[in-house]
Amino acid sequence: MIDTVLAQTDILSLAFWATVLAAGVRLAISVGMAALGEMINERAGILNLGLEGVMLIAGFAGFAASFESGSPWLGLAGGFAVGALVGALFALLVVVLRADQVVSGLGLTLFGIAFTAFLNREIYGGGSTPPRAPKPGVWEIPFLSDIPLIGEPFFSQSQVAYLAIGITILLVFFLRQSYWTIVLDAVGEEPRAADAAGHSVVSVRFVATTLGSAFAGLAGALLIVGQLGFFNTGITAGRGFIAIALVIFGRWRPGGIALGALLFGTLDALQFRFQTLETAVPFEFFIALPFAVTLAAVAFGTRRARAPSALTIPFFRETEQ
Repeated sequence: MIDTVLAQTDILSLAFWATVLAAGVRLAISVGMAALGEMINERAGILNLGLEGVMLIAGFAGFAASFESGSPWLGLAGGFAVGALVGALFALLVVVLRADQVVSGLGLTLFGIAFTAFLNREIYGGGSTPPRAPKPGVWEIPFLSDIPLIGEPFFSQSQVAYLAIGITILLVFFLRQSYWTIVLDAVGEEPRAADAAGHSVVSVRFVATTLGSAFAGLAGALLIVGQLGFFNTGITAGRGFIAIALVIFGRWRPGGIALGALLFGTLDALQFRFQTLETAVPFEFFIALPFAVTLAAVAFGTRRARAPSALTIPFFRETEQ
C-alpha cells in the first residue's frame, strides 16, 4: 500500500514528467530521423522495408568508427555514409533492376540483423559486456534549461539532439522551398507525367532512395553512437518498422512525423520509468505499451491518409513495354 502511494506521488510530480519528457526527446531522435528518411523514399514511390537493416548496418559502422577513432562525430558521419552506400545498393535492386520492393526490403532487414551479429561477434566478442565508445556531450542553455517541465527536455540535451532538430528544420525548409520537392512528389504520384515533363524517374528515385537510407543510417548512428555508446545484436529493437508506421501517421509530412516520433519516444521513456515503480502490472505490459499505442494511433488516426499513388510500383517507360 505504501509503495502504491509513493508510486502515485511520483507520477503526479512535475519532476517525474520533466524527466520522462527529456528521455522521450532522446528516444524520439533516432526513430524520427529514420522516419524522415523513409518519407523521402516513399514520396518518390519507393517502400523500404529494409529500414531496420540499414539502421543496424550503418549503426554498427558508426560504432566501429567511433570506437576505433575515439570521435563520436566521426562515427555519426560514418553511419550517414554507410547508410547512403546501402541505400544505393538497395536502389540498384528496386529502381534500376526493378526487383520487388517488399521482398528486397525484408531481405535487407534479415541480412542486416545477421551480418551485424556476425561482425559484432567476430570483432568485438559479442558478449554481455560490449566495449564502450565515446558519446557526445550535453549542452545546457543558460536560464532556459531551468524552466520547469520544458527546460530539461528541450534546453538541456545531448548535442546529437540539437543536431537532429537542426536537420529536421532544414529538411522542412528545403521541402517547402525547393523545386526538387515538386519533382519528387510527381515521381511518386504520376511517374509517367514526370517522365513526359523531361525528368528522369529512375534518377530521381535512385537519389531519393540513397538519401533516405543515408538518413536511416544516421538514425542508427544517433541511437548507437550518440545515445547508447555500445552495440548489441538487434539493438534497434524494431525501431525501423516503427519509423515506417510513423510515416503513415505523419501523412508523409515532416511535422506530423516529428510529433509521432515524440509520442513514441515519450511512451518508450514512460515504460522504462513504470518498470522501476512498485506495481502489480507485469513489466511485459510496459515494454509493449509504446509499440501498441503507436500502432493504434496509426490505425485509428490515419484512416483518411493516402499514400503516394505509385508507391511500390516499378516504372517502365512506354518504349520498354
